[in-house]
Amino acid sequence: MTTETSPRLGLDYVMAAQAQKHVTVNESFRILDSLVQACVQSRVTDEQPASPGEGELYILTPARSGEHWSLMAEQNLAAFRDGEWSEIPAFEGLMVWISDEARFGFFDGSAWGDVAATFDSLQNLDLLGIGTTADAANPFSAKLNASLWTARTAGEGGTGDLRYTLNKESEADVLSLLFQSGFSGRAELGLIGDDDLLLKMSADGTNWFELLHISPTRVSVPASEGLSVAAINGTAPGQRRNLIINGDFSIAQRGLSFNSPAAGTCTLDRWLFVSGGGMAADISQEDFTLGQTDIPGAPAHFMRWALTGTASGNPWIEQRIENARSLPVGDATLSFYARASRSVAMISRLRRNFGSGGSTTDQIAQDSIALTTDWTRFEVPVAVTSLTGKTLGAGHYLSLEFYLLGGETSVDIDIADVQLECGPIASRFERLSEAENLRLCQRYFVKTWPQGTDPGSASEAGSLAGATSGPSATAIFDWRFPVEMRGSPSLTLYSPATAASGKIDAAGTDLAGTPLAISSNTASFQSAPHSGLVLARAHATANAEL
Repeated sequence: MTTETSPRLGLDYVMAAQAQKHVTVNESFRILDSLVQACVQSRVTDEQPASPGEGELYILTPARSGEHWSLMAEQNLAAFRDGEWSEIPAFEGLMVWISDEARFGFFDGSAWGDVAATFDSLQNLDLLGIGTTADAANPFSAKLNASLWTARTAGEGGTGDLRYTLNKESEADVLSLLFQSGFSGRAELGLIGDDDLLLKMSADGTNWFELLHISPTRVSVPASEGLSVAAINGTAPGQRRNLIINGDFSIAQRGLSFNSPAAGTCTLDRWLFVSGGGMAADISQEDFTLGQTDIPGAPAHFMRWALTGTASGNPWIEQRIENARSLPVGDATLSFYARASRSVAMISRLRRNFGSGGSTTDQIAQDSIALTTDWTRFEVPVAVTSLTGKTLGAGHYLSLEFYLLGGETSVDIDIADVQLECGPIASRFERLSEAENLRLCQRYFVKTWPQGTDPGSASEAGSLAGATSGPSATAIFDWRFPVEMRGSPSLTLYSPATAASGKIDAAGTDLAGTPLAISSNTASFQSAPHSGLVLARAHATANAEL
């Protein structure tokens, strides 16, 4: 034996022919008693205790003080035994239980650390239970009241993102979240037996019902009790989302094309030609090619706004939306499809006109839209401001305006599926049936001619028949409008025989017609007296546009 002490703990060996061997052995036992399954009282106590308990251990701090502790080295152990303090040097790998912290500590050769902090990774565990016992059926189990998953920030070496990934082996397997109440299933969401997203629910954990089924191309609601939705973009189910009437340009009561219309001409229903801005303008309803895929929903028509020449002002079309309060305070969205025969900037603008006697017109939104030769859907966010302090006059409205800047040259602009809705999301275009769309348009303009026949045409189809009255043989006409109009309209009469304006037809003779009474629901008028009058006929238009 070349040394007298053990290399790790520094225990004295019993030497050959040593006297009082028991002293050496007992001292080694005392050291082992302190270090085997060592328990220290504290590693933060600075002052030497006045009345320590037998066998107590302390890790010495940098600020240690006291008659004996001050003579000992920082980081070492101070052991109280047999009524006196002794120093035990700390060595690399020494592990102790720290009583006042209820945790394990270890010495790495230079400083004390926490054992728990050394567990940087746990790999290939068979079971893990947090607050409960894991088993083969639930190899990861947790019993707690709250949990948090948060992204590692870029400053910590992460990306700032957090993506929770769940994966199953094959399409026929199940990948789902099961929600239970009292360990009885109530809802399940996931890929259940295929790759479609399914939501199903149960009242008893046994009988399950599908409520939502989503495939990559379709959303189905198979709920047996139907669908109840509180709101879609701020509107109730069944309520129109789109404030624009005839946004798909399917209704053309006045005609399909308007060549060089005068400023202020109503063209396709609800669309007003405001100004050519010094350019020659034509507006027409055009047809989509069957099977086209540029615009979803199989629209039938779009509007073509053809401009020729050079603009000295602002070529301008608009739709006026009844009631300046139609958009409440908050977010709204304008969306539409458009293209042009060349690249051109078209301005979209939304304003509130407060009507006769009301406040000055204000602007809610304005955006420059870069049109190309390809159909493109544009989504324009609108921040609707408060009406506080405003005054509403007669005939107030919102106006959606499309216009070009001065200096633009010849261009054809095509527009389709215009939608203005509450909310921050541009939803899919709300496509109404032609009958629904027509009824909405007829609140502002209605005619007696059949749809597809322009007003002012010489035709008896759809004309009103008038009865004679009294010895003067005056014909009386009563016309009940198909819907209640916005207000009492202006009435224009036409002879079915000659299409003469302001006339009625009395068996081939045009007679002057005179209004008797006009309301938002009906109009009555009479012919000038005519001898031998038996049957009279008349066409008419009623205009209640803003």
